[in-house]
Amino acid sequence: MDKTRKKSGLIPLLLSGIAVAGSWLFIRRKDSTAKLARFHGWRGAKNFIHSYVYLRWTSSYLKPVRYALEHPRLFPARLYRGAGEKLMNTHHAKVITSETAKRLVDIKEPVVVRNPEQVLPFERARDIILENSEHIAVTDCPCRQIAENPCLPIDVCFVLGEPFVDFVVEHKKGNARRVDTGEALEILEREHERGRVHTAWFKDAAGDRLYSLCNCCSCCCLGMRALSLGFGVVTSSGFTAGIDHDSCTLCESCIDSCQFNALSMADEVKVDADACKGCGVCVGVCPAEAIRLEEDASKPGPLVLPH
Repeated sequence: MDKTRKKSGLIPLLLSGIAVAGSWLFIRRKDSTAKLARFHGWRGAKNFIHSYVYLRWTSSYLKPVRYALEHPRLFPARLYRGAGEKLMNTHHAKVITSETAKRLVDIKEPVVVRNPEQVLPFERARDIILENSEHIAVTDCPCRQIAENPCLPIDVCFVLGEPFVDFVVEHKKGNARRVDTGEALEILEREHERGRVHTAWFKDAAGDRLYSLCNCCSCCCLGMRALSLGFGVVTSSGFTAGIDHDSCTLCESCIDSCQFNALSMADEVKVDADACKGCGVCVGVCPAEAIRLEEDASKPGPLVLPH
């Protein structure tokens, strides 16, 4: 059998699988499942199935990703690289500053950012959209859920906007619960004080929309761990740390706190501009206030939100 006939034979099988899965979900549907289906529409049946599985069983979804990141030599190099590139173009994050994170959970209007390639250097990045942003749920971090000795607390990931909030709350995904803006801001502030990195996540199964705001650490976050293998799943905020050496006391607090190993000590504190993602954690821990974030034209631009 030639490759063309073999490939064409797989198409009906794939469509049948989608139809069966869709019928099962329809029969067992909850209100939030119906909303998720309407969000994707008939043309997005494949993404609906994908998003249902991803949003409901995120931790299980991520377990093989974690295994692959921990055992790269078990896979053929070409296959590993190809899978990593696909991941970068379907599931990616933008590092954001603490101030931007707080604004994301306090915006009362739909957000549309045009020309997203200026913010996210990914092929699939379209208009960055956040609708119904006043709808917020907090869930257990799926990366920490599957870690052997996770950082605490675990319930620090936000799901933003509909139909995603309704879905995770109704299906009790990751102990999801609704929170108001005040509680969300309190969680963000506490995570900032713990030195976590705020990240805004986009995924194909979420219609390539911004759907999640996480508070990440390099020891648990799979996206950040992928960076060490050369997969740019997490991209820069658009800023780089700048040091005022006249004010710096060489206390090394910033070096100890950096999640990206972008700071080092020689005769003075050095910044590896390529490694720095502009998260601002070092700014918050510097007792001398000797660090600032500077916009870096060589990196994807900052996520600019309407006033």
